[in-house]
Amino acid sequence: MKKNENYDVGCCFYIMKRLFLGILLVFFSIFNGQAQKKEVRVTLDVKGNSLQQVFKEITRQTGYKFVYSSSLLPENVKVSLTVKNETLERTLELCLKGTDLGFKVEESHVIISPRLPKEQNMNVTVYEGTVVDVNGDGVPGVTIVLKGTSQGVATNAEGRFEMAVPEGEDQVLVFSFVGMKTVEVKLKNQKNLQVTLEDDVTEVEEVVVNGLFTQNRNSYTGAVSTVKGEDLLRVSQTNFFQALSILTPGLRIVENNEQGSNPNYIPEIIIRGTTSIASQGELGLNRPLIILDGVEITLEQLYDLDMYEIDRVDVLKDASATALYGDKAANGVIVVQRKKVTDSKLRVRYNFVPNVQFPDVSSFNLCNAEQKLELERLYGEYVDAKGEKDEEYNRKYQLVKSGVNTDWKSKPLRNSWSFKHSLAVTGRGGGVDYGINLSYGDTRGVMKGDFHQTYGIGFYFSYNVAEKLNLNYRSNWTETDSKNSPYGSFADFVKINPYDAPKDEYGNWNESLSFGFRNPLYDATLDLVNQTTTTTITDNFAIEWRPLKNMTLRSRIGLTKTLSNGDNFKPAEHSDFKDYTDDQIFRKGKYIYSSDKGFSYDWDITLSYSKTFGDKHELYAGLNYNLAQSESKSYTFTMEGFPQANLKMLSMALQYEKDGKPSGSESVKRRLGVTGNVNYIYDKRYFADISYRVDGASDFGSDKRFAPFYSFGLGWNINQEKFMEGIAWLDRLKLRASYAVTGAVNFSAYQALASYEYFTGDRYRYWFGSELMGLANEDLTWQQTDKWNVGLELAFLNNRLRVTADYYRNTTDNLLSEMYLPLANGFSSYTANIGEVRNTGVELSASGFLIRNTEKNIIWSLSASMIHEKNEIVKISDALKAENEELEAAGGSNPNFLYREGEALRTLYVVPSLGIDPSTGKELYVNRFGELTYVWDARDKQACGVQDPKFRGNINTMFTWKDLSVNLSFAYRFGGYAYNSTLIDRVENADVKYNVDRRVYKDRWREPGDHTFFKDVKDKTATQMTSRFVQKENTLECQSAQVKYDFSQNWIKQYLGMQHFSVAFNMDNLFRISTIKQERGIAYPFSRRFSFSLSAIF
Repeated sequence: MKKNENYDVGCCFYIMKRLFLGILLVFFSIFNGQAQKKEVRVTLDVKGNSLQQVFKEITRQTGYKFVYSSSLLPENVKVSLTVKNETLERTLELCLKGTDLGFKVEESHVIISPRLPKEQNMNVTVYEGTVVDVNGDGVPGVTIVLKGTSQGVATNAEGRFEMAVPEGEDQVLVFSFVGMKTVEVKLKNQKNLQVTLEDDVTEVEEVVVNGLFTQNRNSYTGAVSTVKGEDLLRVSQTNFFQALSILTPGLRIVENNEQGSNPNYIPEIIIRGTTSIASQGELGLNRPLIILDGVEITLEQLYDLDMYEIDRVDVLKDASATALYGDKAANGVIVVQRKKVTDSKLRVRYNFVPNVQFPDVSSFNLCNAEQKLELERLYGEYVDAKGEKDEEYNRKYQLVKSGVNTDWKSKPLRNSWSFKHSLAVTGRGGGVDYGINLSYGDTRGVMKGDFHQTYGIGFYFSYNVAEKLNLNYRSNWTETDSKNSPYGSFADFVKINPYDAPKDEYGNWNESLSFGFRNPLYDATLDLVNQTTTTTITDNFAIEWRPLKNMTLRSRIGLTKTLSNGDNFKPAEHSDFKDYTDDQIFRKGKYIYSSDKGFSYDWDITLSYSKTFGDKHELYAGLNYNLAQSESKSYTFTMEGFPQANLKMLSMALQYEKDGKPSGSESVKRRLGVTGNVNYIYDKRYFADISYRVDGASDFGSDKRFAPFYSFGLGWNINQEKFMEGIAWLDRLKLRASYAVTGAVNFSAYQALASYEYFTGDRYRYWFGSELMGLANEDLTWQQTDKWNVGLELAFLNNRLRVTADYYRNTTDNLLSEMYLPLANGFSSYTANIGEVRNTGVELSASGFLIRNTEKNIIWSLSASMIHEKNEIVKISDALKAENEELEAAGGSNPNFLYREGEALRTLYVVPSLGIDPSTGKELYVNRFGELTYVWDARDKQACGVQDPKFRGNINTMFTWKDLSVNLSFAYRFGGYAYNSTLIDRVENADVKYNVDRRVYKDRWREPGDHTFFKDVKDKTATQMTSRFVQKENTLECQSAQVKYDFSQNWIKQYLGMQHFSVAFNMDNLFRISTIKQERGIAYPFSRRFSFSLSAIF
């Protein structure tokens, strides 16, 4: 089965390679055909068509592209013409008859320009020159008109022109071209002109892209952060999540102290706090919706996205921004747009980013061999009545004296080299924009033997079929190969005692270490497999039709197919099987194989309309219908009995694991939504935004499947008022407010429904029975979030300083979560609505130029953000209260999460402590009655701090001098609390059988009168969770530093034949300063990364 699936993927890749080659051949044949010189003839039969329509028909027949400024074509001119097999030149003369337009055929271009009248009795001066773009390339078809007249010419295919201008004073030439800024040049006897035209594109900051509609930022009522792709690359070329979190206020990455810098771990992203309760440790409940080019994708797909392909990212955070997506947008939306074709010429872009990572284990302060053996002695580990343990102590003592002091934590680590390549080819020809991109990345973590490899190939085509009709297609194939380290968990190495050696005196592996611990280095030498391969194929089709001037109809469908295979093999020699008895010898060796398949489609159709009434009224309206479905199938089976390690094929297994058999599941989810949106603007000053959406989801029962969601927002551009006209230093003053209701479905396909599965444990002849999968909940309803947001935007001193402030309050009702059940019910849990949570916060961000000297090319900018957030449980259900009672009675060294009304979700509930009593060496607690006691009681737990910081944010600064730029990014968080598990698990409750933190010796109570933090080292009673280990956390990190140099364009074009060439050096996680000293990266260490990037455009 595995072989067949790999064969399917291989066939698919083979077909895509053939398709890729075929497309290249088509383009080459097109270009070659256009390059051939031959007489071109046209056949037309048109009646009452516009010039633009006629030009498109001639282009379709001949392949010749027309170059002109749309403002030149008179709207009232209609062409009625019938020609058969006529030359191109004659056809054009007939089409332009009666107009003031002329033409010139240059290679495969037809340049339309104003006809220059013949001036017989006037002295003229002939001017010539070249018009180029910012890259220094000639621009064909630029219209050049003598200001105040209709006299003009157009540039040829190389951007050159020649024009006779009547003599006179103050003569001005006007250079214009569609999509570029108009330039006026005053003539002063200069005969050879060199004119540069810049792109006239809407700045990224001026519009907001929400995935359904594009709106002007000035009239947008939602809270949104927009980040350009180039800004992301200034922060990091290797870590998209980190760069986005640094540049986006309110978005944060949830640091996982267990997984550290594991390249195969996908971190969680949260926007504006936690809205869902993970009562059973569920993952992804607070993830935002992610939209890539209009199609929903997973967090894993975003993690592997080529950063150099990103054009812009819009993070939608509040009510008006997210309500358009209904049930999917309660946690915010991340909208990513990839780059499209922006240059008519064939361009090749190549990027290479090598990097090296160094493991950061500075937070581990472990005992050496001598200290560890002394600790065991102090703990009485070798004291027994018969003295039988003396021999073991002496053996270890001799090892220590002989110099054995193994640094086990360094054994599985390495300095790793990684790299990423990306190649993109874009161009425009025959009315088609096309792009092909290839990418390959090989990320090696700091644990030996692991990797995360990505392969990708993508195609992009956009074709203007007619004046009002456009077709768009984008396809991507990606494969991810991820392998976990054969050395296992880093935590296993940290625990091993330093007086143990990996090998004996004869050079053989010590399979077993002191206290019966296994040797993970021995296991790592075996032929282990722990690898996952995931293939994803996406196809996005879109069609856009503009039936009326102000109306657009757009339809899009996205198809996604995924296949994931997992292999986990351990040979018979592995230490997992060392305790197997003789009758279990044929069960040694295990192979776990898993396979997951998925297919989904996402189709929508959008109708948008815009209209300006008079000079003051603007109306934008949109209607969207969306239908989506996802299917998934998975199965897993475990085989055992592999007598030979080199024969690890599934077919070589002797049997299934004991009492085991293959297992699998499948599910189908479907949803639909209808959205209406209206945006009204009055006089550029006042604006209102209203949206309404009805969502349906198959997850609920028939009576609860549909739910309405809506939003409305108001805005006021105060700086547009007349009473603000005299304030020259104020560029922008905007006040906005919004309210919305959004929803969420945070459970799997059949958890709310009475569903059955086949019972395969027994059967009657040929028929299977069935059994109930889970308890249905007919009362289950949509999780709903009410969002309020008030924002203020300011800009001063010609946009030298910008400030944005937002206050928000999000209240989530009918929280969806899993609830535990007594086993007597036959099921362990069921899904229920359990309560209400509220998040309130303030976001502040400011950016400005400390130096902005354009003459000397010196720019120094500084930006900063600050977020203050508060989370509160408003209400919980009786069922959750009953579950809390069990958690409140539980003990342990580390706190478990409780849910109490009026407290935050991430509150630390522990027993209050006054520390170690100097007179007795015992810990002194404060019970629930306010009394002092030496007895720890779980019922005395109180809220002793919240893990969320009171203030967090980022600081970024960039200095640019000519072609050199330096960028620094910092992150901070202050005022939160953390439970220092290192102090209690690795110091106070240290198990002397393992290696422990060196602080186990320090600040210990020894005799009456000692004021210490830790209890007596000889006190072996386990310390329970107390406030003594709750510490205030203040942290400052330098997350990124970059030095970049862009080579002079003229130099690289002349000597290297390039349009752009830059190099950059980047350093991630340079330093971290924190008030809490604890072990970081428990199962996988953190790392510091140094990368070099090379970017070239040909």
